[in-house]
Amino acid sequence: MRVNKLTASLPRRKTTRLYSSSHGLQPVDSMKTQLHNVDIDGFRQRAFFPQQPLLITERQNQALPSIGTVSTCSIPAASKWFSTITNPDGTPTVTVSQYLSSFCHITTLPYELIQEVGVDSNDYMGLLNQPFEQSQSLSKRLHRFNAPLSVFLQALDMKHRPSIYIAQAQISDLPKQLQDDLPTPRLVKEAGKGDIYDANLWMGTPPTYTPLHKDPNPNLFVQLASSKRVRLFNPTVGAAIFHHVQSNLGKSASATFRGNEMMEGPERAALDEAVWGMLLSRQGFETTVGPGDALFIPKGWWHTIKSIGTDINASVNWWFR
Repeated sequence: MRVNKLTASLPRRKTTRLYSSSHGLQPVDSMKTQLHNVDIDGFRQRAFFPQQPLLITERQNQALPSIGTVSTCSIPAASKWFSTITNPDGTPTVTVSQYLSSFCHITTLPYELIQEVGVDSNDYMGLLNQPFEQSQSLSKRLHRFNAPLSVFLQALDMKHRPSIYIAQAQISDLPKQLQDDLPTPRLVKEAGKGDIYDANLWMGTPPTYTPLHKDPNPNLFVQLASSKRVRLFNPTVGAAIFHHVQSNLGKSASATFRGNEMMEGPERAALDEAVWGMLLSRQGFETTVGPGDALFIPKGWWHTIKSIGTDINASVNWWFR
């Protein structure tokens, strides 16, 4: 019998499985409520103090995505920045509202653009209207640059939409009116000491991707539009997966968040296979974060995130303690 060396090398622990995904991953514990109504003491006891992930949602099945929908949560940006239209075939599609478009020339944001194989970089120059450094790998090219919000809106109108991601845009850098649309949730301010280390916006055209990594602070991740799938591993299991991949590649890098190596080339492919492929460790968790859902990711828990569907997706997160 062939043994999966990665799985065999990871520590075993006893668990009670309430759910089994196609890969045998466990579901994240969930609290059925809206974010603004969450019981702070209950959250502390179930998630914050024991350092366990928790999905705050009103959905009955956390494994089912909500595609083509916009959140009606207590964060105004969800309903002010996005809207849902119905296509001729009856399917819903998420679009950017005229309200958000009015900020297109006064808001500068950090972008990641994935250039597919066979597409000349000059094809993107009309979109960017500026030179940019190229980071070339075997399969894709990752371009990072700062540009106005108008670049994202132009990309939405292209016949073949590029995979473009406004990644980790600090809320504090947005115009004051847009900052006000992203108020800090009560849970972030009251569950712990009230210290907030950073708050960020994530908005892109699929497929958007965040590679396996860990954060130095607890994280509240809130979905505004469309859905994302998240896989999580506790600190011991996640570290074993990451260092196994590094060892196989002959490397010893740290888990630098969104480093070029993690975003493209052999390291991206190896990490992706380790956590999304058929030979992944069964000692992980998986959940779908839909519009209005909030996912608490404890300090040190390894996680990776992928968009679902073909619509615009948007999220916001707060690192706090």
